[in-house]
Amino acid sequence: MNGFEVFPIASFLVLVLLISGKIFLLKRKGVSVNQGVTNGKKSFLNYYYIFLLIVLLWLYEIVKPVFQIPFSLLPNIITTHIFNSFFLKISGALVLILALVLLTVTLIHFKTSLRFGLNDKQLGKLITTGIFSISRNPFFLSIDLYFLGIALLLPSVFFIGFSILAAIGIHFFILKEEKFMRKVYGAEYENYKQQVRRYF
Repeated sequence: MNGFEVFPIASFLVLVLLISGKIFLLKRKGVSVNQGVTNGKKSFLNYYYIFLLIVLLWLYEIVKPVFQIPFSLLPNIITTHIFNSFFLKISGALVLILALVLLTVTLIHFKTSLRFGLNDKQLGKLITTGIFSISRNPFFLSIDLYFLGIALLLPSVFFIGFSILAAIGIHFFILKEEKFMRKVYGAEYENYKQQVRRYF
């Protein structure tokens, strides 16, 4: 086992700790970050049990090399690395570090406005400064970069496909969120949208 095999699971734990830590700090301030219900409908994520299963498979595949688990839950043809390039591994590690730095900065700049879900009864302040003056969606951009970094470190059909599907899913969620933001923030969001790009 080498450092590159540990990097994916270590970075995942850092990602979870960053987000969990921010949620914990906000809850201590009495800020609810879990939106739950949007206009009487279940939360966006509640419909994606299949996606949850794929995420669990993804997690298993990044843990497998660390604990040297000899068997895979998926066919070898999609979990075997396509490339074995030191350059790709270094690139993947750097992209993962960039993703975690971007996520950290984003969580700091969110202040008390971090929300998961779309609920017009629990709105945070529209943040347009700091990292949000460069990207309208730095949180989602950091997640996209994170999955890209994993795909570069572990270049199999499964991880490459997962990163592509995650990016597509995130993009469609951003489009849905933009409609919500226009509805609840009106002209303030429209002005912000004209000044700052969706990603960077």
